[in-house]
Amino acid sequence: MLNEPIIEIATKDPVTITPDTPISKAIGIMEKHHFHNLIVLDEEENIYLVTIHDLLLASSINENVETLMFKPHCVNQNTPVIDAVCEIIDSGQRAAPVVDDEGKLVGIVTDYDIMSRVGKSELLKDVKITKIMTRNPITIYENESIGKARSLMRKHNIGRLIVLDKDGNPVGMVTEDDILRKIYKPKRRMTVGEVVGEKIPRMSQPVSIIMNTPLISAEVDSTVPEVARIMEKYDIRGVPIMKRGMLKGIVTRIDIMKYIRELRKERVVEVEIYGEFDESMKELAERILMTEVKKIVKYSGKLHWIKIAVKKEHAKGGDVSYYHVKVYVKTPRKLYVGEGRPKLSTSKRMEMEGEDIVLVTEKQRWDFIEVLKDALDAVLKRIEIDKEKDRPKHVKKHEV
Repeated sequence: MLNEPIIEIATKDPVTITPDTPISKAIGIMEKHHFHNLIVLDEEENIYLVTIHDLLLASSINENVETLMFKPHCVNQNTPVIDAVCEIIDSGQRAAPVVDDEGKLVGIVTDYDIMSRVGKSELLKDVKITKIMTRNPITIYENESIGKARSLMRKHNIGRLIVLDKDGNPVGMVTEDDILRKIYKPKRRMTVGEVVGEKIPRMSQPVSIIMNTPLISAEVDSTVPEVARIMEKYDIRGVPIMKRGMLKGIVTRIDIMKYIRELRKERVVEVEIYGEFDESMKELAERILMTEVKKIVKYSGKLHWIKIAVKKEHAKGGDVSYYHVKVYVKTPRKLYVGEGRPKLSTSKRMEMEGEDIVLVTEKQRWDFIEVLKDALDAVLKRIEIDKEKDRPKHVKKHEV
């Protein structure tokens, strides 16, 4: 869930370097591990960060990273994921070192890690990607120059362009990192037009020679977690959104993280339901959850998460189903557990005219909705009791 501690999704024991590490070596480490950020620790274990983007723009790769490293915003290991996302976005970073209560480094969390978690999120599972995508994305034709691509990125303050063929069909993607890696700091010198052989200035060459192809895209009816899983699988930061082969928009990791920040502002509580229950009950169950969760939030204040475990059973010798439901509610101070279960068997007295009185044993069964309400109500009552205990007692003054 997005309310679990950030250390649960962070990379523990991260690779680190020292301030006197040459920029060339730092770039090599990043490329070997597919990193975009690298933690720098000095002799006193002070924490710094460098990015591949800054390193590639360095005037000399023989300098030390000390000239480009910066003091980053760090996230405490116990911070819920959804809050950590807000901190990272607000800091302007794409990654953040994770520290313990004493400020010691214990890990690093990146936008890649966050996409991995978003891909499994129940909170976002029904959110359509059209809700957050950028419509009418900026594009460039494959025969246009790399210099024009760089100018468009700077003009619109974006990090990537979708590349179109001569018929206007999306065929690839070019990013700012592609230009930095392949043009500014290429592994081999790129000074000639590789098709016809004549010398052409690097920035005048067609964007097609550095674009990423084939184009990795998603359909317009995709959900946010589905697109996040694509980003994680292919380690990409932007996904074009298509409808029957036509370009409709683009979504980046930052777009998804910003959407999560907006959810946090709305104090959304992530609720996960595990187990088996009738699909026909889903809509009614969601309405009940919305009502009951609001009551729980009102009494408890901040909630970290709610988990609901459902167990469906069948009575012996029959097809009638009944349910056990457990509700787990995590607040900053306490974990509450409420339970709903089938009622015990009861005896019902029936009398018919002219007949003897007959005792009929009747098994009362609760459907999923009834059991769910009972479990939620049990939690609410427990929270109310604790709240009452915390209220200051008024002490009567004794008369003298």
